[in-house]
Amino acid sequence: MLKQKKLKGYVLPTLYVIILMLVFGAVSLVSSMMKSNPDYLYSIGIITRDTQTVISEPNDVPIISRPYNSETVSVDKYFYDVNSEADKQENSLIYFQNTYMKNTGILYKDNEAFDAIAVLSGKVLNVRADDILGNVVEIEHNTNLRTIYYSLGEVKVKVGDMLIQGQTIGVSGANNITENKNNLLFEAYYNGALVNPESIYDVDATTLN
Repeated sequence: MLKQKKLKGYVLPTLYVIILMLVFGAVSLVSSMMKSNPDYLYSIGIITRDTQTVISEPNDVPIISRPYNSETVSVDKYFYDVNSEADKQENSLIYFQNTYMKNTGILYKDNEAFDAIAVLSGKVLNVRADDILGNVVEIEHNTNLRTIYYSLGEVKVKVGDMLIQGQTIGVSGANNITENKNNLLFEAYYNGALVNPESIYDVDATTLN
């Protein structure tokens, strides 16, 4: 009976030590994987950008959003579609220097300045100024999908930046094709061809790869 009690006295402390060693080993392994492979952060739903940390749900379906989040933004000029109704086609023409041109994107407007946001995560390919359309930002989301933001008054990204969906790209601004002061002309290219942005909103981005 005495030997049995002594045995129990040794078993419990030993089990505690083993459990602590296992926990410490697991923490060390995860820490090592995170340091050696930064992409591991994405697999657990955490994205770290400079001093700002954005927590996202793992395995989220990447649904393409609109290029703004203000509820007061409206359409000034629609995308010109040869198959759309006559009145919509008429509203898709841009008059500039005595010439009517087909709108290659959607021109949004508002009475107040609004943020232009990334419709999907991606990489900034180009940032430039256009004499007619104002500041321009081009983003590559994957090998098949590319978007371009025109008429930005202020640009908050630079070439090479890796953006997350919903991140602010810039602020609406003026251009020379409309008298509105707060505009955003948004274009979308799929497989190298212009498409109506309305056709990609709320679409699962994985289906466009």
